[in-house]
Amino acid sequence: MFRRRIRGASALFSAVAGLVLAISPVMAAVPSVSVVADGLNNPRGISVAANGRVYVAEAGTGAAGSGRISVITHGKLSTVVAGLPSTNSPEGEVTGPTNIALKSTGNAAVTIGAGPQEVDARFNTLQRLSGSRTLADIQAYVNAHPDTTDLDRPANPTDSNPYGVAWLNGSHTLVTDAANNTLLLVGPHHGIQTVAKFPNEVISTAGIPGFPGPAMVPAEAVPTTVAIGPDGYWYVGELKGFPFTPGTSRIWRVAPWARGAECDASAATAACSLWMDGFTSITGLDFAADGSLYVVEIAKNGVPTIGPGTGGLFHVVNGVRTELIPGQLSAPDDVAVGRDGTVYVTNWSVASGIGQLLAIRP
Repeated sequence: MFRRRIRGASALFSAVAGLVLAISPVMAAVPSVSVVADGLNNPRGISVAANGRVYVAEAGTGAAGSGRISVITHGKLSTVVAGLPSTNSPEGEVTGPTNIALKSTGNAAVTIGAGPQEVDARFNTLQRLSGSRTLADIQAYVNAHPDTTDLDRPANPTDSNPYGVAWLNGSHTLVTDAANNTLLLVGPHHGIQTVAKFPNEVISTAGIPGFPGPAMVPAEAVPTTVAIGPDGYWYVGELKGFPFTPGTSRIWRVAPWARGAECDASAATAACSLWMDGFTSITGLDFAADGSLYVVEIAKNGVPTIGPGTGGLFHVVNGVRTELIPGQLSAPDDVAVGRDGTVYVTNWSVASGIGQLLAIRP
């Protein structure tokens, strides 16, 4: 997700240390927090099956073929699929499998993030887990539909990074492209459509001490996650690109019939509207059975502050957000809610060998 949106921040990712679990003073009922699995390599997206098994997409160590999909069954960790792509980006971030969406048929769709397709053709694609068959070549689609509002220097309008994924029905899957700033719909026969385009936003640089540039600069949306709401609409969360100003990440509400929508916070349409703002560096969303929303921020005070205890997990009920277990999350990436109400979060998502899957129970 950070591919060139976070230049210079990769050095901060190596400054990860141990996790200290503490009791949250803001909870009326003290939640329990347990480590369900550890020793993971850059654990990113997660999905919970109806039988309670938790699937984790691990981006790997950066070594070729070290990406994998793992599953935790009754507290035991095992590998479902190994040998998936993994590499180190020029910025030092490990990229590989980024997320997983389970289908009712028992199969799953996996997004493989940014990487050189000349090294492994599965980078920048949506893969079917069983048989590792390519469901959609996201990079090829972006090549044909470049980002005309790209802010990279040097410009790279065909940059792609498939990150978030959500299964709809049949053979239709949603994918957020964090580099192309779009929500895509993948259908049968490798078909891809643009559902919505998320706009750049001019934001303040006041949060960067001694910043030599202008007081306001444009920043890209960087959509990292998508979840299906209880109303049937599609909710997309932003990380927000440089300068990563706290409070500038947003959640969008996209209509299921939207195609080619141009989202605009100041001009809401039936196809796409701003649902909630004031977040920081969102990387994961999931709705609970009661309709409330859980939101993960990889760094609640801004990406440059990634480190021990700086991640955030928020519970949104009737428009009111409450932080859960503050100080206990370190570079978390995704959240998924089980049928029994257990909230799962991947922790230390930008580190090899110390990644975790946490279970949070009210």
